[in-house]
This record gives sequence, C-alpha cells and structure tokens, in this order.
Amino acid sequence: MPTDRGRILIIDDEDGIRELLTSEFSKLGYKTISAIDGEDALVKLNTEKVQVVITDMKMPKLGGLDVLKIVKDKSPESEVIIITGHATVEDAINAMRGGAYDFVQKPFNIDELTALVEKAMEKNELRIMVALHESSNAIFSSLDLENLFPIMISLLKDATNSKDVSVFLLDSNDLMYLASSSIPMFDSQRRYLEDFIGTLYNSTKKCVKAIFFDTEKPPSEFGKISLAKTEIKSVLLYPIVLRNKMLGYMLLTKSADQPLFVESDIKNVSIFVAQIAQAINNTKLYEKLKVKIAELEQTLVELESAKKKIQTLKEDTGSCL
Repeated sequence: MPTDRGRILIIDDEDGIRELLTSEFSKLGYKTISAIDGEDALVKLNTEKVQVVITDMKMPKLGGLDVLKIVKDKSPESEVIIITGHATVEDAINAMRGGAYDFVQKPFNIDELTALVEKAMEKNELRIMVALHESSNAIFSSLDLENLFPIMISLLKDATNSKDVSVFLLDSNDLMYLASSSIPMFDSQRRYLEDFIGTLYNSTKKCVKAIFFDTEKPPSEFGKISLAKTEIKSVLLYPIVLRNKMLGYMLLTKSADQPLFVESDIKNVSIFVAQIAQAINNTKLYEKLKVKIAELEQTLVELESAKKKIQTLKEDTGSCL
C-alpha cells in the first residue's frame, strides 16, 4: 500500500477513537497525525500541513467548531470532517456554514468515513488541477511576462497556501533580480531578497534541486545565509530550468502562523515551474521572432529604396539618350 496518499489530522479526546482512526487510515497509506484536543491540534497545525482534518465536536478547551475556524484560517484548502455523538441540527448547520466538508454522527461506519476522506482528498487534488488548468490557459493566451507572472504566481500562492510567491530571474550578467512578486515590496525588501537569492545561487553550486526548510534550521551548506530581517518562517525554493539551462528561482514563503512546507508541496510546485519555464522560453522565442521580423521589414525597406534608385537611374539614363 502506498504511503503518500495524503496527510490526515485526527482530533479526539477519546483514546480509543484516535487509535482506531490512526490505525485504519495508516493501513490505507495515509500519513496520520493525532491530537488529544483542539489546543493540541493548534500546536500540530503550526508545523504540519494536512489535507484532511477529522475532529470530534465536543472536546474540552477547544471544540470542533473552534478547530474548524482555526483550520480554515490557517489552511483554507484543508477539508474538515466533524464527528459527534451528540448531534443537533444547529451544530450541523453551524459546521456547514463554517466550511466543514461533512458532519458525521457516532457511532460511525468506518467504510463510510473512509469514503468521505477519499472524496475530500480528491477535492483537494481537483483544486490543484483547476489552478494548473488556469495557468495553462494564461500561458497560451499571453506572451507578455509582465502580465503573465502575476497570474501564475497568484494561482501558485493559492494552490500552496503560501504567504508570498516570487519569481527571480538571471539577467545577462548572471545576476539574480526580482521579476515579480505576489506582494508589494519596498526597495529595501527587494534588495534584501535579491541578495539572499544571489548569495544562495553562488554558494550552492547553482542550487539545481528543489529545497524546503524552516528558516530557524537552514541547511548547513547555506552557511551564513539568513532571512532574520523578515517574517519568513518556512521557505520552498525551486530552480527554474529549461533544457539544462538555469533561468532563475521560484521562491515560496510562509510566516510563523502557517504550517511549514512539506515534501508534497514540491510536486505541485514542480508542475507550475515547468509551465513558467516554458512561458519564459516562449517569450524569448517570440522576442527573437520580433527581431527577425523587424530585420526583414528593414531589409524590404532597403530593397524598395534600392529598387527606386535603380528605376530613377534608368529613367535619368533614358532621358539622356
């Protein structure tokens, strides 16, 4: 059974329920994380990214509706399934209004709950596919990177629930510059990030692999590279490469109130980056084509001018005979 089907957070103050759900979903290949109540879940959500949350309604400290609000604030793409042994119509209505995926009564049928989780996972995947479809449409409808980049990074930001997504490109002098970002930046912020990316580019042998890390525990090979002057907590850096040529980086960041990036984010980002690399290539080809067309037009103008001069010369020569 595969072990990468998705991540589930299970919240229940009953040990038996937590152990049952953890065991059943682990057998199906899901990565499971458990919490004994809402406050424990809040701690887990600060560092863990999950696609589905299964939570009890009635718990000490923070109940199911509180958990639902926290999840939707921190990770709006995550789906929440609420289970309860004391359901009321009002509870069900409040849960659905709060964005719950479904509301299940105890004792529940494990097969039915499993089917709900699978559908919730599919909905999460569908959201990514819709974003990719929209980005593909944007690429084929525009050859202007200034208009295209904001669309692409906005879609990627939503798909990964990032705080910010930025595109850095190499200029003709092999220096990194910020081409586009999902948030406005002051000149000082822009220079700081350009210095960070440039240092990273030069110190990690071009950094041709995707990486993600907690800024409090950066990889040792980064040396003194730091993002201490920013509110960035988690980083995902993906190189933009086309036909073995380095074009730049896609930088995704999260703040302290968001879950850290995880391995599955790399897969989603890789598809967007491949599209962006192709878009950059298409734009460069288009720019070269425009130069060629301009050169041909200039050649035609010169030929027409030469033709007129020859014709005038013939006319002048004929008038002298």
